[in-house]
Amino acid sequence: MTSVRAPDHTRGRRLAWPLPGAAALVALGGMALGCRGANDAPKLSKTIAVPLDLSSVPVPPADGPRLGAIAEITPILARPEEKAEQLGYLHAGAQVARAAEPITAEGCADGWYPVRPRGFVCAGRGATLDLSHPTLVAMSLPPKLDQELPYAYARAAQKSSLFAMDPQRDAGVQPLEPLAARSGMAVVGSWSALDPEGKTQRLGMLTNGRFVPADDLERAEPSAFSGVALDGEKETLPIAFVVRRGVHTFNLDGKTAKQLGELQYHEIVRLTGRYRTINDVRFWALPSGRWVRHRDVTVVRRREVFPDFAAGDQKWLDISVVTGTCVLYEGKRPVFATLVSVGQDRLGDPQTSQSTARGTFNIVGKHITATGVGPDSFGEPFRVYDAPWALELSSGQMIHGAYWHDRFGVEEGPGNIQLSPSDAHHVWAWAAPELPEGWHGVTQPPQSSPTVVVIRS
Repeated sequence: MTSVRAPDHTRGRRLAWPLPGAAALVALGGMALGCRGANDAPKLSKTIAVPLDLSSVPVPPADGPRLGAIAEITPILARPEEKAEQLGYLHAGAQVARAAEPITAEGCADGWYPVRPRGFVCAGRGATLDLSHPTLVAMSLPPKLDQELPYAYARAAQKSSLFAMDPQRDAGVQPLEPLAARSGMAVVGSWSALDPEGKTQRLGMLTNGRFVPADDLERAEPSAFSGVALDGEKETLPIAFVVRRGVHTFNLDGKTAKQLGELQYHEIVRLTGRYRTINDVRFWALPSGRWVRHRDVTVVRRREVFPDFAAGDQKWLDISVVTGTCVLYEGKRPVFATLVSVGQDRLGDPQTSQSTARGTFNIVGKHITATGVGPDSFGEPFRVYDAPWALELSSGQMIHGAYWHDRFGVEEGPGNIQLSPSDAHHVWAWAAPELPEGWHGVTQPPQSSPTVVVIRS
């Protein structure tokens, strides 16, 4: 399958945050494979036995002491053991409520701390108890979970370079690798540093601890498109979306269709449900009395046949690859309808082409951004960092926001389901599982997933 696979978050990737002068420069370090005692956590004089019944461990109070993440990915595990099941993870700069004391030091010299609302984090392995740690200070800008995009996003206006801190020079950076024009990224800070020629560079800091020259960046302009919340009365199905330009409404007089005004790209067209056929051309009726040709719009109709699981308030997504549409259902009640972009090869074999796999899947992960997914994995001629509002499916595909194009309703990319940032945020917030406070991502066993995704032709 050529779709973007979900990230593997099995280890913390440590970020080093030195303070050369007044500026905090960031370098992405290697994998943090063990507790190194690099913070102010209390040392344990002896190993404390791990309780056999971890269910008796109390949940840390929300107003208790906190633990901070100093790695790009800091795992939260089901047990205080390195190889335990991962429940989720923190991102650099995040803080989460913890227990006052570690539960054990077995396999973690600075101790395993219970965190809120569940799980254990190894202090020293991508985490610190020192809330003045430079990483936490530099990455203190938290994601905005109530906005269309969690961070401020930028695009490379021209060919540029990624920079990393130069370990050989104080307050210096060195080019790491080229960056294609139009590459997209979240920017969470800015600093000035000396490049290899000794020139001062204004730099934008990315979420992975790299830098891009600020003069090479411009503000990202994501699509303004958003779908429709359905209430079953005023807003209901069927509904239509305009997915190409040059589409008009018509006046029907007997067997004559007279062209009227033009509809805008991505305009939402309310339908009455009535239709007429003139000279083998189907027209849908609008509440205004005008008509629109069926072939000119993407029509979303309410399902007549439902899956067996569609009962009560069960949340599920109904995605059509052919029409490029998505409807959110609670049981048999549609609550939201929108356009999506599916794999550019549409109904091809997902094992050999850039197509979207079809079937019934569960949501097994929820991420503020697709941390850990390679920036060259989105089928674009440029790099894409920090794809927002990612839902990980049991198929290995993802549903995520796309801030770099406006082709919703048309195929785009290697096989994942892409939505506008506004729609992605809506779907992400609606879908279970819930993301605990301070966490960047949470995982869910497939067999217990509370949200189902149906992807069909």
